[in-house]
Amino acid sequence: MISTLERIASMASDRGLDFVLIGGNAVILSGFARSTIDIDLMICTNTRSRWLDVVRDMNYRLFNGNTVFAQFEPIEKGGPAIDLMYVDEGTWQSIRSHAVEKKLDSFSLFVPAPEHLVALKLHAAKSTTRSKPETDWEDIRQIIETHHLDLESEDFRSLVLKHGGEEALRKISSFRK
Repeated sequence: MISTLERIASMASDRGLDFVLIGGNAVILSGFARSTIDIDLMICTNTRSRWLDVVRDMNYRLFNGNTVFAQFEPIEKGGPAIDLMYVDEGTWQSIRSHAVEKKLDSFSLFVPAPEHLVALKLHAAKSTTRSKPETDWEDIRQIIETHHLDLESEDFRSLVLKHGGEEALRKISSFRK
């Protein structure tokens, strides 16, 4: 997985592209050990066609996609799947400007700030196509505990309400009990 991430980072840099690592790998780099089988990247929608070129040049093919995400698999088996999540310019600027740099081996990349990672996980957990939302909820619990996020903070509370609603607020409150 690290070699694929390094290749993505190198190709993105060579082409003047930016991304934020999200999903399971971002959770791992944020301090919670867990397994994952794919690489999830958030990109700005206006770089979408250039990112499609990157993934194609890495010898991947599209197997599922719509206006907000695309999923790719390696043409030759063995590598991890790559998922691209497209976000508008405002969302991109907000998440990227607060992203945290993580150094890996000979390269570095960015992951969302813990609060934004929780928001992304809340969004994923409530998706009707999600097969295991309990994994997202465990990630949320671990991120909150690891980074000592406080539900009493108005900013964090607002973020939870915006992306998960009252039910998410109640669930997160129960983590402290």
